[in-house]
Amino acid sequence: MNSKKYLYILVGIIVTLLVLNITSYWNLYNNQLDQNDFFFKKFNFDNEKNVPSIFSSFLLFFASALLLKIAFNNSFINIKKTFWTSLSILFLFLSLDELLRIHEKIGPQFSFLENTSGIFHYAWVIPYGIITTVIGLLYLKPIFKLPRRTLFMFISSGTIFIAGAIGLEMISGWYIGQNEYAQQEIRIIPRFFILYTIEEFMEMLGITLFIYELIRILEIHKTSLQK
Repeated sequence: MNSKKYLYILVGIIVTLLVLNITSYWNLYNNQLDQNDFFFKKFNFDNEKNVPSIFSSFLLFFASALLLKIAFNNSFINIKKTFWTSLSILFLFLSLDELLRIHEKIGPQFSFLENTSGIFHYAWVIPYGIITTVIGLLYLKPIFKLPRRTLFMFISSGTIFIAGAIGLEMISGWYIGQNEYAQQEIRIIPRFFILYTIEEFMEMLGITLFIYELIRILEIHKTSLQK
C-alpha cells in the first residue's frame, strides 16, 4: 500500500466532489431550478444518499477496515489490540450513521429538553458531543503511546473532522435559529450553502488524513517485518 498515492487519489475525489457540489448549486440558484433537479440532488453536500454522502460513508468504512487490519498487525506499536478494534467498531458505526443519518433520528428524542435552540438547534449534537468527550478521555492514555508523528496526525485529523461534524453543525443550527428559516428552504440559502459545504469538506478531509496515516502505519509494519 502506498500512503501518498491513496492520499492524492482521495483528495482528488474530494476536490472533484467539491467542484460538482458548487456547480450544482450555482446551476440551481442562477437558473431558479427546483431542489429536485437531478444534478443538485446527486451532488449537493447536504442531500442524503447521493454521491458525496456515499463517498463519505465509504471513507469511514475504509478507515474502519484499516483499523481492524492494524489490530491484527500490531507488533510494532506498544498498544493493545482492543484500542484498534474498538476504534474500528466506532468508525463502522460512523459509516452507517453517515449513510443512514442515524444522528438525525436520535435528535428528536432530545426534544424533552427545554431549550434545544441556538447552537443546539440540531439536538443530536448533545449526545454525540458527550459521547465524543467520553471517548476522547478513555483513549487519552493509549493515544499518547503512539509515535509522535502518528499522534500529531491522529489529533490533527480528528480535530478537523470533529470541528466540521459538530462545530460547524452547531454554527449552522444557530444561524438557522437566528433567521427562522423553513427547513425546506435552508439548503438553497447562499450563506447556509457555504456553511454545510465547509462542514462536509472538513469531514471528508479529516477522515482522508486519518486514512493516510493508517496506511502509513501499515507500510511501516510491512517494512519492519522485512528487516
